[in-house]
Amino acid sequence: ARLAADLAGSPLAGFVGEGMSPYGIMTPETDAAFELAIFSGLPVVRVGRGNTGGMAYKFDPHFVTGNNLTATKARLLLMACLLRFGALPPAVDPRCPTPAEREATIAAVARYQAVFDTH
Repeated sequence: ARLAADLAGSPLAGFVGEGMSPYGIMTPETDAAFELAIFSGLPVVRVGRGNTGGMAYKFDPHFVTGNNLTATKARLLLMACLLRFGALPPAVDPRCPTPAEREATIAAVARYQAVFDTH
């Protein structure tokens, strides 16, 4: 429901997933829901709960990794990235993106990640 609402009313939206501390790992079900959001054009940043001290590692190139940022700081930086780079390229079928669509998403996420890596 949140994804549908964001796509309809807030095309420059994204999510910050506050996963388990310190690595930002989430459940497989949460990851699947966030992947649907990513391939619908909404970036997702992974952070650990609380102050992780640089422990949120990059596990998946489709997600932005918040590294040492708190969820609040990651949200602010995500908003800045959305304004600078725009939304991610949506897949025709977000539940089954093509290899080319996956590569386009990885390239777009890399721009976001470069910003997150320097803050």
